[in-house]
Amino acid sequence: METTEDDGEAELRRVLDELSYPADKVRIVICAEVHDLGTDLRRRLHHLPHRRYSSPSEVVAALPSGTTRP
Repeated sequence: METTEDDGEAELRRVLDELSYPADKVRIVICAEVHDLGTDLRRRLHHLPHRRYSSPSEVVAALPSGTTRP
């Protein structure tokens, strides 16, 4: 079964909900790696701008475009 973009975003939000905010890019990327998110999602997170994010929604909004298929 393929992972759709909506499934990938939902998985990302579940993982990001575990962080306390504000969170910086490094903490977000480490969290994604610890939870073994798909390769594409991790790659996109590595391209986030270096700053502090106030919520999971802010992280998702800042993600570079791309598919969320592993």
